[in-house]
Amino acid sequence: MLKMSNDNINLRSDNMKKKIVKITANIVFYLVAIFLASYFVVNLIIPDKTVSIFGFKTYIIISPSMAPTFNVGDAVMVTKVDPEDLNPDDIISFKVYLKDLGDEAVVTHYLGETQTIGDEVIYKTHGEGDIVYDKWVDENDNPIEITEDMIIGRVAFNIPKGGNFFLMFQDPVMLLLIALNIGVIVFIVAYYKKNRKKPDKTD
Repeated sequence: MLKMSNDNINLRSDNMKKKIVKITANIVFYLVAIFLASYFVVNLIIPDKTVSIFGFKTYIIISPSMAPTFNVGDAVMVTKVDPEDLNPDDIISFKVYLKDLGDEAVVTHYLGETQTIGDEVIYKTHGEGDIVYDKWVDENDNPIEITEDMIIGRVAFNIPKGGNFFLMFQDPVMLLLIALNIGVIVFIVAYYKKNRKKPDKTD
């Protein structure tokens, strides 16, 4: 009788462990799915807010101004940062008007120094090996400076030649398709778990 009781206790303990593992795996799966879906939706609808909401975003290098540190086609992971925590030689990403493009775009350059003019702090930037700081203009060709509200974040690391992979995450149509696929996968998994037949119990 004692052996049977011990066997039953061990069996119940094993079943409980399996149940806990299963529940934990389900929670992790749904949390990851919800996070990815939310990230894709935010990146699709309000891409400028992705870093401030999630704390990170990947950008693709499209000019040689940072070579050889970053080459065209590399991907950089930009993370949220308090501008007060920035230091000279940090690599930052910021949004500024580019005359050659005729539109605003994200630029990733070195932070050279900060200067305080009145009550405003301005951030001097430069590309790889440049001695002269960047000169930025607005759409009316008026000189402007980089200010705190234009800074997106600081580069945490880069992925050489990773641009092609991450490019699909910046395509609105691709983001929508990925979000829909995640939703379908979650639905299928949930439906399967709910409707699968349990094995018949035997005495």
